[in-house]
Amino acid sequence: MPNSNSDELDDKIREALGEEDKAMMAHFEEQGLLGQLGGLFQGKLAWLSILTIIIGTVLTFIAAYAIWKFVIADDVTAMLRWGGLAWIAGTSQMMIKLWSWMRMETNRTLREIKRLELQIARSQAN
Repeated sequence: MPNSNSDELDDKIREALGEEDKAMMAHFEEQGLLGQLGGLFQGKLAWLSILTIIIGTVLTFIAAYAIWKFVIADDVTAMLRWGGLAWIAGTSQMMIKLWSWMRMETNRTLREIKRLELQIARSQAN
């Protein structure tokens, strides 16, 4: 639950800003989940995000196929092999998701730092 004190402070800051400043601050407003996800595909590391999404998708299909082969396997050796592949592919895919979530959080933190820098610069100019 957001802190009402910070909401009040944000409201006071918005009231003190001019129209140009408000437009600039709107660019740094907090984004929703889809906006943060879209932010992964912008900037210098966009290619890496695209690559990890592709690899994660492939790993998901490999894990699903391995699970299916595990279920229909006739002997224990085959079950162990398919189960191991499913576990490795599933774990790898989850690690890629965690990396993406950490990047989203890093982008969010950097966005907030830029917002604070802008506020400090604007307050010093006045």
